Amino acid sequence: MIEVTEKSAFYAQVAAQSPAVWPVANGVAFVSRREHHDWGIALHIEGRALRPDQLRDALQRRFMESERFNHYFLFLDVRRDFVVWHAVNEKPGSYASLDDIHRHELMLAGLDHLSEEMH
Repeated sequence: MIEVTEKSAFYAQVAAQSPAVWPVANGVAFVSRREHHDWGIALHIEGRALRPDQLRDALQRRFMESERFNHYFLFLDVRRDFVVWHAVNEKPGSYASLDDIHRHELMLAGLDHLSEEMH
């Protein structure tokens, strides 16, 4: 899996459906990967980086605002990292959609402040 340092490079990997990782903070990274049948963007938060109640708060946000966060999937992976995943639109060049996905994933995880730091 290739590691990138810029949003545009990560989005290029997503568009090409190539596995990539874009670290955005200590223990927090976006990953371009396939889940089941669809390619998507996953926000990975390592277990050591999780705050107390962060998972509970994210689940509460997901279900209290179900319309806003429809099609966002939250789970713990085999390493017990917290993952927020969303399928990517098939249309090439839909960076606005990719921006929305990554912003909403950060919002769901309670990491909104990272979105502002990435611009």
